[in-house]
Amino acid sequence: MFPVAPEGRLFVIGTAWLAVITLLFGYTEMGFFLVTLAIAFVLLFRDFVRRLPPAALGLVAPADGVVQSVEKARDPFSGRPARRIVIRQRALGEYNLHAPQEATVTQRYWPGKGTDEEPDPQLAGHLAFAFETDEEQVFSLALDLRRWPRFIRVGAITGNRFGRGKRLGFAGFGLDVILWVPEKTHLSARPGQRVLGGSDLLGSLPGTREDGARAATS
Repeated sequence: MFPVAPEGRLFVIGTAWLAVITLLFGYTEMGFFLVTLAIAFVLLFRDFVRRLPPAALGLVAPADGVVQSVEKARDPFSGRPARRIVIRQRALGEYNLHAPQEATVTQRYWPGKGTDEEPDPQLAGHLAFAFETDEEQVFSLALDLRRWPRFIRVGAITGNRFGRGKRLGFAGFGLDVILWVPEKTHLSARPGQRVLGGSDLLGSLPGTREDGARAATS
């Protein structure tokens, strides 16, 4: 069976059943339109299995898209110096959101709900999550909610733990995905680079085995 994200199954199954019923009652044109719509939903909510890269601790891209920028910034949750990576989702890519590294959600900000604190200006109009790894490295991930159209179903809450590359939820269509990582993170991502979420490496966090091996050979 063609893999479909959980958030899209209701659309696919509902439209498919309507198509069958409509065809059975002899409404051919409407039936074929609904069949086409069901196929479109299948393609829109596709959810293929992604193969993780061999490096056990490398940062993987959180979404399918193109790297727009890599620049110095400040982590909106911790306030520490950071590197900010902006990825623009592909208009016709897979819309799953993936955890860049194995980590625990320590904070969540959703405009209008989810926090009583005054948000960092960087988070205005963003759904954002702060993560912490077992090595006490922190990074943050955000979605720009100011772009339309959008369909977002990300249920991660404080205390949830996710493995590297694991699916956080569905986020479409063509959003900006922003990742803040520690300033000393070794990044291989470059502007203009096309990446696949949950598969392609962006770099490695400081203090990991990959980072230590890189330092020893440099």
